[in-house]
Amino acid sequence: MATSNNFFLHGCFSLLALFLIGGCGGSSGPELGQVHGVVTLDGNPIEGADVMFNPVAEGRGSLGTTDANGNYTLQYTNNQTGATVGEHSVVITTKREGFSDESGAGQDVEARAEMLPAKYHEDTELTATVNEGDNTIDFELTSN
Repeated sequence: MATSNNFFLHGCFSLLALFLIGGCGGSSGPELGQVHGVVTLDGNPIEGADVMFNPVAEGRGSLGTTDANGNYTLQYTNNQTGATVGEHSVVITTKREGFSDESGAGQDVEARAEMLPAKYHEDTELTATVNEGDNTIDFELTSN
């Protein structure tokens, strides 16, 4: 009897392990393309701009923030880079709400007014197509 119980438990653990390994594969979820690029305003890189790709069809959007050189890379989730394959409406904003980190760890953020015209955020005219694989999508914005 003990042998059959051990066999049963071993079989259950084996099936559970196969299920967990199968569930961690890349086949679940939408197809993603890797997206990166540079955002400039009147030829100058914009630091700290949020770049948001929102699929025209249903689905989760992706977000990236520009560095000092205007470079961004989109994140789909905390663990996945990229954006869903297909057409996207794009929003780029520089506005920041200020807040104070009361923990004293130095994570205070100063508020910043929007420096881009509404045609790039509130009334966005920006679009982009994400394809399979690697996508370089630059945005050369103008202040008027």
